[in-house]
Amino acid sequence: MKLSHLSWKQAENIFKRVDIAILPVGSVENHGTHGPLGTDYLIPERLSEMIEKETEVIVLPVIPYGVCPHHKSFPGTINIGHDALQMVVRNIVFSLFEQGIKKFVFLNGHGGNDSSLDMVALELYNRGGIAATVDWWVLAGQLNNEWVGGHAGREEASAIMAIDEDLIDLNEVVPLDYKNLTDELKCLNINTVEFKGASIKIMRDVRDVVESGWFGKDDPAFATKEEGESMLNATAKYLVDFIEEFKKIKLDR
Repeated sequence: MKLSHLSWKQAENIFKRVDIAILPVGSVENHGTHGPLGTDYLIPERLSEMIEKETEVIVLPVIPYGVCPHHKSFPGTINIGHDALQMVVRNIVFSLFEQGIKKFVFLNGHGGNDSSLDMVALELYNRGGIAATVDWWVLAGQLNNEWVGGHAGREEASAIMAIDEDLIDLNEVVPLDYKNLTDELKCLNINTVEFKGASIKIMRDVRDVVESGWFGKDDPAFATKEEGESMLNATAKYLVDFIEEFKKIKLDR
């Protein structure tokens, strides 16, 4: 049930029997020269819609904006910061908590959001509720190691192609172009370098690490709609099973 499609009277009645809601959260940020800025919210939004068809749960409108200061040098990126995201999520959660929604699933599409979601989840728990945070791309990679992805790589591009194939332009994919700090400080990913067999975290703006904006071992040039459909279907199915079990938690603290 989409909250945005209910009247207040319908919501009042539904809240008497349903105490769980999904909150999709994403980001508007660089996803390479080939992918849409809305990738990180379009995917959790679609997964929420798929889940809604299979289990009784309240689906909240997606929060499209997130925490992405490391992508700010790319046009179109919108960063609202940790404090703003935490405040928005907190106010959404506790508005509904007061109306009887005690359990939340934060269906997250962007890693930069995690600390803000964690803070709200802990406060909710201390007030008598509970929240689960699901980073969809991590879950997909755990379900099938062929789906392990980087940023704007094959994993995310395939998922977007399953949603709307026209949003991905594979002709615009460019080869990975990491900018190593020195000959001996070579990039492992966007914020980690390798030195003498160990890894060191060095934070930089993404564009100073990789001009194209995508990074990882999953080349987006090989993205397909079919892989995206399989990945989203498997991830949604797992989450339906998880939510059914999550519903059984007794909150009597």
